[in-house]
Amino acid sequence: MRNLDRLATRIIDEARGKADDILKDADARCAARADEGRKRADEIYKTTIEAATVAAAEEERRAQIARSLDVRNAVLRAKGDMVDALMSEIPARMHALPDEEYLALIQKMMMDAAPAGEDEVEIVVAAPDRERIDAAFVAKVQSELASRGRDLQLKLAGETLDLAGGFVMRASTMEIDCSLDALLAVGQDELAPLVAEALLGR
Repeated sequence: MRNLDRLATRIIDEARGKADDILKDADARCAARADEGRKRADEIYKTTIEAATVAAAEEERRAQIARSLDVRNAVLRAKGDMVDALMSEIPARMHALPDEEYLALIQKMMMDAAPAGEDEVEIVVAAPDRERIDAAFVAKVQSELASRGRDLQLKLAGETLDLAGGFVMRASTMEIDCSLDALLAVGQDELAPLVAEALLGR
């Protein structure tokens, strides 16, 4: 009987020992997994923070570029507006020249624009130039053309045109617009950079 009791006691003790070992092993595994989980969570947190920091820096960089572009575009628009405003004043400024300078310009324009192969050309002047560009002036230009071997009859039209200044040449086969507005439009591509340089220093 005693032997049975001892055997039972030993079996129970061994079972308890194994149970304790199993529990200890389970605790160790749980602790290891918990530690691994914490490390993994820390890594994920760190990676997430780093990614968010990089994304925020990139967003700020893009915002700064956008702000710089907005400022640059605003400056360019302002400069463009200044150039356009000054360009639009050119016809009026030309028309405001003293008679001697203005008529010298008009004479050169008439002689340069006088079409070849035509016998007679009608000169229709802008209404504001009616007092400046008269029959005597047209006759003077015709005489100058004749002295250069250009046999062309210039005739001042009785009508005028609603233009800022200048004139239009009408021949049998063509019409040549020498108004100040037309000259500005034709030369705008060349004039605008010159105006910008004079106005803005660039």
